[in-house]
Amino acid sequence: MGSHEPRTDGGKSRSKVAQVIEAYDLDGVGDELEQRWLATGEDGMSLRELADHFNRIVLEAAIERSEMSVLDVDIDRLYEQLTGDDVSGGVRTRTQRRLERNGIDVESVTGNFVTHQTIHTYLREYRDVEQPEPTPQQRRESALERIQKLQNRSAAVTQDAIEGLQRAELVPEGDVDVVVDIQVIYTDTGEQFDIFDLIEGDSE
Repeated sequence: MGSHEPRTDGGKSRSKVAQVIEAYDLDGVGDELEQRWLATGEDGMSLRELADHFNRIVLEAAIERSEMSVLDVDIDRLYEQLTGDDVSGGVRTRTQRRLERNGIDVESVTGNFVTHQTIHTYLREYRDVEQPEPTPQQRRESALERIQKLQNRSAAVTQDAIEGLQRAELVPEGDVDVVVDIQVIYTDTGEQFDIFDLIEGDSE
């Protein structure tokens, strides 16, 4: 499906995504969101991934307009420090103050961040994009990717916590590897499967 021109319905309120794209002169970003939503494989993104991707673009655009240089900052890290659920209040505050010292209105920038629901509304209602029904294999791959990312994040958060406790001498010292193993148990039969074997069809 090709790119669509944004709707111009006079009686329809404008999409927040469209307004932010215009405010930051983000030419081409609407087309990119559409293409990534429709794409399969490595180029494809879920709605949540698209929201984070869009918000990082907004943050980068705000930095480009400020006294900071995008070459001197890690956009992904800054975004995580501003929005991450596991980021401490102190880290978030220090990040906000650093940006404000460089002429960035943090409240305005974060107010322009969008949710995955907002991205969905923009694509479906503003750009008239319909995502094709995924194939069974695409459903499997999508589920596996989401679980793998969650598993990796759980392992990383756990390892960071253990290393912090080690520095505080609250748990034994030493190099550690964290393994997150997800098992699915069918309560009516008692059968148990590794989540990846189950989804990939290797549970027979």
